[in-house]
This record gives sequence, C-alpha cells and structure tokens, in this order.
Amino acid sequence: MHSLKSQLESCLCLLDGGSNLNWLNVFCAEFLEFVNKLQKSINNQLEYDALEIICLCLTQIMICVRHLEYTIQTETASGSRIMASHHHFVDRIRVCLQRLCVALTPSAAAGTQNNATEGISYLKLLDSLLDSLAEFTIYNENRSLDSNTIDSPLEILNLSKQIKLQIDLLLGQTLSFANVALQQDKKALSALCQKVMRDCGAFQGECQLSPASLPRSSNISNQKLRAMTLEHALHQLEDYLNEALLRLVFTCLLDFQRISVDKIRNLLRCTRTEKSVATADDFIADFDVNLDRATQIGIFAIAFAPNLKIKTTVRSCLASFEYLDTSLIPSLHGNASDLHSELLEQHFNEEMSTFKTALHEIMDSRAFVGCYLHMLTTGIITAEKQFDKIQLEHLAQMGFYIVEHFQFSVNQKVLLQHENLQNFVRILRECKAILMCASQVQPDRILKRFKILRTILRKFHNSLAAAESKPAANEPHPHREETDICTEASYTPIQSLMASPSRSILYETQQSLRTNMFKRQTVVESIKLQHTIGSQTASLEISEILDQLTCLTSNFSGSLSGRK
Repeated sequence: MHSLKSQLESCLCLLDGGSNLNWLNVFCAEFLEFVNKLQKSINNQLEYDALEIICLCLTQIMICVRHLEYTIQTETASGSRIMASHHHFVDRIRVCLQRLCVALTPSAAAGTQNNATEGISYLKLLDSLLDSLAEFTIYNENRSLDSNTIDSPLEILNLSKQIKLQIDLLLGQTLSFANVALQQDKKALSALCQKVMRDCGAFQGECQLSPASLPRSSNISNQKLRAMTLEHALHQLEDYLNEALLRLVFTCLLDFQRISVDKIRNLLRCTRTEKSVATADDFIADFDVNLDRATQIGIFAIAFAPNLKIKTTVRSCLASFEYLDTSLIPSLHGNASDLHSELLEQHFNEEMSTFKTALHEIMDSRAFVGCYLHMLTTGIITAEKQFDKIQLEHLAQMGFYIVEHFQFSVNQKVLLQHENLQNFVRILRECKAILMCASQVQPDRILKRFKILRTILRKFHNSLAAAESKPAANEPHPHREETDICTEASYTPIQSLMASPSRSILYETQQSLRTNMFKRQTVVESIKLQHTIGSQTASLEISEILDQLTCLTSNFSGSLSGRK
C-alpha cells in the first residue's frame, strides 16, 4: 500500500503544476499508473467497503478530468481564462485523491462505507428488523428451554431495545424522505410512522421484565401478538413508501424538465422587475427542492441497485449534485463570464442524464407502469370534476417517461406484448396533440382520449404480470434477498447501524449557498462566444487514458464478483 500512497501523493502534487492540456496529460499518465497498480492490489489487500469508495472516487476523478479538458478547450476557443471552472474541478479531484489515501489506509478503511449519505440502507434496516421480530413471531410456547431461540427475560429485554434502536433509524430515513415527498404522501407517511411508533411502544411494554407471579405462557403470547402487529405496520410503511417513491420519480423527472438551468439563467438575464425577480425566486426554490428530491431518490436507488457498477453510477451522480448544489446557481448570479456557468450547466445536464438512465435500469417495470396507471386514473377523475389543461399536459409528459423506460434493452426483456406498448405510444401522441388545440376542442373529447389511453395502459400493465414470476435483471429484489444487492454480512451489529443519513456522499460541502449567501446581482449581458464543448477532443492522449481508466474500473466489479 505504501507504493500506492506514494503514487497518490505524486498525483496531488501535479494538481498544482499547471492549467493546460500538457499538464493534464501528465496528470492522467500518472493517475493511470496508480490505477494499474491499484488493480493488482484489489484481490489481495483491499476490503469490500474500501472498494466501494474507491470506485466512487475513480469515477468522479474521470468525470472531472473530462470536464477540465472541456474547460481548457473552451479557453482556447474563447481566448480567456475560466479560473472558476478550473478551481471547481481541480478541487473535486483533490478531495477524491485524499479520500483514496484514506481508503487505502487499513485502519480507516473499515469506517469508509459508513460515511456515505445513505449509511445503512433502508432495506438493510428493514431486513434486520424483520429477522429480529421473527424471534417472537415464530415463538413456540411448548418449546424446550434448551433450544437455541431466546428464553431469558433479560435477553428478550435487550433484543427489544435493539429493535427500538433499529426502528428509530428506519423512521429517521423514512421521515428524511417524507420531508421532500409529495404533499399527500407526507401526511400518509407521517401517520404510518406514528403507527409504527405506537406498535413498537406496545411491543416494548410486553418485553419488560414481568413479576414472577405472571404466567410465562401468557407473556409469550402477548409478545408474539405485539410483534406480529409491529411487523404488519412495518410492511404497510414499506409498501406505501415504495409507491410514494415512484410517484416522486415521475414528479422529479417532470420538474427537472420544466425548471431547467437555462430557464433560470434567462429569467435572471431579463429586465429586473418585481415580477421577474419573484418568478426567478420561485424557480430557484423549486430547483433546490428538486435536487433534494433527486438525492433522496438516489439513496433508495443505491439500495435497489443490482450490481456495483450501477450503484457506483448513482453514487457518483449524487456526489456531483452535492458539489454543484453550492456552485451551479450562484454561478448564474455572478458578474463573471457566462462560460463558467455554461460549463457547470453542461456538467449538471450530463449527470442528470446518467442519473435518469440508472433509475430506469433499476426500477421494476411493472411497478413503474402501475404507478403511472394510478396517477393517470386519479388525474382523469380530477379533470372530470374541474378541467385543467396544465395538469393533463403534465400527465401526458409523464407518459413519455414510460416510453423512455422501455427504450433500454434491460427493460425490453420484460415486454410480452409489444403491440400494447405501440398502441400506448400512438394514443399518447394523440393526447398530446389534442391538448395543443384544447381551446378548440370540447373537454369531454380530450378526456375521452385520456380514458382510451388508460384502457390501453391497463392492458399493457396486465401483460407485464407474467414477468413477475421471472424477475428481470433490472427488478429490485425483495429485502430478504439483499445479499444479491450488496455483500454485507447478514448480521449487522447495532453499532454499525448508527450511520447518520445526513452525511455527505463524498464531498464535505456546507449548506447550499444558493439562497443564504448569494444575493442577486445585475447580470451584465456579454457577447456569447461561439465554442464547441465535448463534441471534439483536442487531446487524444487524455481521451485514450480515460478510456483505459474506464476499462480498469469496470474490472473492479468483476473482481468483486469473484470474491463473493
């Protein structure tokens, strides 16, 4: 490990050495040499938890190097330096290299995984809880005292306390999600959390040390009843959270399309009137909330990810969002060149596209379609009471996310009746077309098209039912089979469950600067320079090195699979 850390120190020193393509080439060559050495050390010396943070850091470094290359190309085309962009990406590379140093230190590697925002996943906590409750729900009053199950009142008391701690963590994660969930889901999740707390309190009451005069068989029966009630409440919470999560995915995708960075920039550039300032404030606030929603969605997506590659992809997107959270919108307020904000915008759009792709690969197709079917039905009922064109436009746009979902080859495997999907696409386009001339069409005719859409969607949803008996590659596995998702030990001590879900993914950033540190300034209009970013590569050496790094990091997944 000493040689690896020495190589990392060399990479860190090179970061302060320049700002042109030659400097970036030298850094990439040095970093490639480090990764080659690292790959040879994987199977023998590194632990799985350290490998996850290593994969994340390598992915982030490659992303930042590519965007540093774009920055240098843009500087060449424009004839001006973009120092803010240089600092942004170099600082992120430096943080990642420092985290790699920590991950390669054996004493620190054990705690690496618990530093992530997602901490112990919701599924891991739920799985551990249900296993603990099973000690009570399978309780047999006639079993012998020398059996391996719990018998001592003190053991029962200690286990109930551990269950309480795990439930506190589970509810903490649930409420973190509820904080950014849709309004109707916030209330429902809050009520379900309160029900779990009440049932947990009743269960704990039955597990308290009871007087010797109380019949033991009666106490056992009460404990079993309370444990079963608590188990049922946990399943209710899990089911509703899964539904709320899918609804939030639709809303999040829609809002990122509706509230783009470019729209915010245009609002800030327009004439400074009271109305335009208020509109910009609303857009920025909505963008802020949507970024928080994407983070919560990503945390659950990591838990459902079927392999390390997709899990790392989602983590990398969340890490980019985390850093952009404090720099993207402030860059639109500054008086400096627009080039910096445009580079950050391009970076954000690429990461969002990658994030959406990963979500589509993770989500269960039938559940995704079923969620849209429910939202479509609810929307039609609402429109029948009070016609709202905008609401129907949003519903139609959400329908195209279903179409997009099945464009990925991994999701096409579950298609049993392609004709239903083709009919859905055809009617969906008709719905969008009729909304474009809504002022000339009776609302009943518009709703009729949406009802036909619902009928076809229901048929399509039913055609996917057969796929449930044969889980697809993208299908989230039940929490009881989570060993296929991550190779953590089946038993997790309660101390390791104490990871705070509020920590950062990778960068120790402060609270978003968008609203509390940056005041709006008059944006000076500047001549937009013509430049091309990303479509052409000025340095083949950098691109070739990055391609090699991509291949090397992909091999990490294969190495991990061989160790399972």
